[in-house]
Order: sequence, then structure tokens, then C-alpha cells
Amino acid sequence: MTERRPLTHHEILRLIEPFTRRGRHVDLAASDRTERRLVFKPIAHGDDAALRATEVLQLDDLRPNVWRLTRKTALPTGETAKLVAEGPDLGEVLERIESVPLQAHFVEVGAVVFARSYRLEPADSSSGALKVLTTAEARLNGLTLSVKTSTAKGYPTEIELSPQEDQPEELPDDLLAALGRDWSVLRRRGVAWVGTLRAPGREPDRSRRIEAALERGVAHLAQTLAEPPRRFHQKYARARWGVAFRRTIPLLGATALLAGALAMVFVDLPQDSPLGLMMFNAPPILLATLFTMQEIPRLEIPAAPRASRASSWFPQRGQNPPQSPEDLNTPESVKNSENAESCQNVDRNVLPSEV
Repeated sequence: MTERRPLTHHEILRLIEPFTRRGRHVDLAASDRTERRLVFKPIAHGDDAALRATEVLQLDDLRPNVWRLTRKTALPTGETAKLVAEGPDLGEVLERIESVPLQAHFVEVGAVVFARSYRLEPADSSSGALKVLTTAEARLNGLTLSVKTSTAKGYPTEIELSPQEDQPEELPDDLLAALGRDWSVLRRRGVAWVGTLRAPGREPDRSRRIEAALERGVAHLAQTLAEPPRRFHQKYARARWGVAFRRTIPLLGATALLAGALAMVFVDLPQDSPLGLMMFNAPPILLATLFTMQEIPRLEIPAAPRASRASSWFPQRGQNPPQSPEDLNTPESVKNSENAESCQNVDRNVLPSEV
């Protein structure tokens, strides 16, 4: 593979022409000519300092006549989101990026800011560019929810719950699975917990369904973490038993197949019997089906759902001395109480509409 030469001064002047016409100026100090990457100066949106969003554009030369434009948006509170578009025409790529408002990236789910990143894909002129969800993040009370969608059609979305400062009490593996069949159980990986969310369908409906499910999941986690752990079992006891039963289905199915195979030994079937032919070819068919599945089923016997005896999801917080009546009236305590009550409101944009 031949090494590509750095960007020349004349190339830069030609490339930034569509951007300068829109009031965007290149930041040569932040750019990298050797990597053929241009970074534009940040632009602040919004008059209110608390709602101000900072936007930065980055242009990368992927290969001849193919450019990638990335818009990075950051809020003062630390949430960030990206929007990516590719194409040979820089003016058209920039128009696609600017057609998506900044507030589309940030949604308030109760008191939690849910940040979502997208990739723009070409579509019919009637519908415009397809906005495909790529990643998402929500900073909860003590945990960070990170989401990464798969580029393969029909594959589930990856979910990770990682601690922020205090290591939480062992989270129940059905913390999200209690919401429905689309959610998998959580598995421990290092200090984090990972799971998946089923995402069938085609774009743009697929991304919309994922967004709706994730907003519900964020609201559920915010409410659950704001309450004692035992409340989770009290509210979702029936759903947790349903999750336990679903987890035993692979084992029950394997046991039934084994029992059927053993029973065939004691049954005298004719050589041309359809049932005998089916039982003879069942193992390779099942093996081929297993490899085509998106997730390999686990043969397990889950523990019976039980209510936690812990006083808090975070043991270090539970060790803190009890608050006095005066402390309960502090602005921070009042804010935490309001957060728990408002976690079901999932349709408000963080940024003002004029951004």
C-alpha cells in the first residue's frame, strides 16, 4: 500500500471552501496534515451557559474521493455525542451534517441526560439521509450505561453498565431482563456488567425501536438505583420469575432431545420411517442451527429470584451516618428526591429548540 502524502496548502484552501462559506474556520494547530485530517474551530451554541453546546467538526481523508466528516458536540455537564457522514462531495456532506439539529443528540430521561451518536447513510431523495444510531451513553447515579449498536443486520445491541466512583453491590443479573424478552441478562466482565438488547428490523425503524427501548431502560435504572435494592424484587417479582423460566428453556430443550434420542433405542421403527429419518438427521441440523444463532444459548439452572437484604446499591454509601432532619432539606437531597419522581419523563430535549 502506497503511503499518502500530507495535505498541501492549496489542497487545504480547496477543501475548506464549503466550510468558510458557512462561517466555519479551520484550526491548523489542531489539524494533522500528515494524517490528512482537518479540524475546525469550536462553535458555541446557546446563550445560557448551563445549556451551551460546543460543536467541533473534523474532516478525514479516508481514501481517494471519499471524505468522512465528524461533528462532535459536548455539553457543559460532560455529555458528548457524534454525528458522522461520508461522501465525495464535501458541500453535500456538510449539508447532511447541518440538517441534523444538535438537540437531536441529547434527551432528558427524568433527570438523566441521554446522549446518542449517529451515522448518516444515503437514502432516497424523498426521505433524506438515514440517521442510524451507533452509540449512546447515560450517566446514572453511580453507574454509566454505554450502548454500542452492531453494523451487522439483525445483531443485538451491546450494553455495558460500569461503575463511576463507588463499586456497587453485586447487581442482579436480571436487572434489565425484567423489562421484557428483548433484554438479556447481565454478565460480569471485569468491574462492569454487560448484556444485549435485541434489535430486529431495518433502518430507520430499527434505530427508533432501540432508542425507545433504551429510554425506557434508562428510566428504569434511574428509578431502581434511587430506591433500596429490595424494592426491585417487590416491583418485578413476577417478571424475574419469568426471566428465570426463560433461562431454563435451553436446558429443558436439550434434556427433551436427549430423552427422545434415548427413547428411540427402545422403539422399533421401519427403515423408511419418516420419524426415524428425522431423528437420524436431527443432530447435524441442530448443530447447523446453533451456529446460525446470533447468541449461543446457555445451558444453566438460574438461581431463584430473591429480594436483596442490602440497604443500598452502593455499600460505601450505606456506611455513611444517617442524615439529620436539617440535612434532608438541603438542595441536593431535594434534587435527588425530584430525580426519582421524574424518571418517567423521557421526551424533553436538553438543548433549546433554537440551537
